[in-house]
Amino acid sequence: MRWVSRTEAAVGGLLLTVIFALMLVQAGQRYLPGGGWVWTGELARFGLVWMTFAMAGYLMGRDEHVTLKVIDYAPSRPLRRTVAVFADVMVAIVCLNLAYEAFGLVLEQTSQTTPALGLPVGYFYVIPLAGLLLTTVRSVVAVFRPRATGKERTA
Repeated sequence: MRWVSRTEAAVGGLLLTVIFALMLVQAGQRYLPGGGWVWTGELARFGLVWMTFAMAGYLMGRDEHVTLKVIDYAPSRPLRRTVAVFADVMVAIVCLNLAYEAFGLVLEQTSQTTPALGLPVGYFYVIPLAGLLLTTVRSVVAVFRPRATGKERTA
């Protein structure tokens, strides 16, 4: 899973760089004569959504996703493990359902295109589909290979 993590981190870093560059271009266009490139803002917004989905699996694998860590300080280790397994199973189920819907959107034949770029909308669901599938895989792996949480991490 290390190479998957490295790839996810590289994709996330690339998307963050693209977003930053597009926002700089968009801000610079305000001070230049002539019209601006509308597609820079549209692509930056899509990039933010893509980065969110692309990094979800990476954050899940490192246990750095947004969670409430209250149960990690429960005195009973079996209780902590039970709650963690339940949470991982729920995340896997939800991500699998969302991936199924994203797959349907990727395959859907539609004439809808993006306003500024003019690209078919179905293309933009490929990265969320991949991110959701990787998050599902990481959730299933976490069920069978638990991460250190709470007290175990500080010990």
